Amino acid sequence: MSEHAFDLGKIVTVFQMHFSKGLTIEGQAAIVDLVADVDDQYIVRFRGDDDDQTYERFVDRFGQENPEQYVREFNQRIGSWACID
Repeated sequence: MSEHAFDLGKIVTVFQMHFSKGLTIEGQAAIVDLVADVDDQYIVRFRGDDDDQTYERFVDRFGQENPEQYVREFNQRIGSWACID
C-alpha cells in the first residue's frame, strides 16, 4: 500500500531536479488526486493553469515549510558531494 502525506486540495510546493541547475521550485500546485501504489506521487494542478490541465508529480514532504531555504541547503549539499573524489 502506498503512503501519501498530503490530502486532496492541499496547496504544496513542487520541486524539480535539473542536471545543470540542481533542485529548483517548479511552482505551487493543488493536489487533485493520489497515484495508487507510488509513495508521495500525486496528480497536481499548478496555479494559473486551466482547470483540465494536470500533471503527475512526486511531492517532497521536506521543504514545504520554507521552500527557498530547502532548495538552497539541498543544492549546497549536492555541491559538496560533487567535489568529493
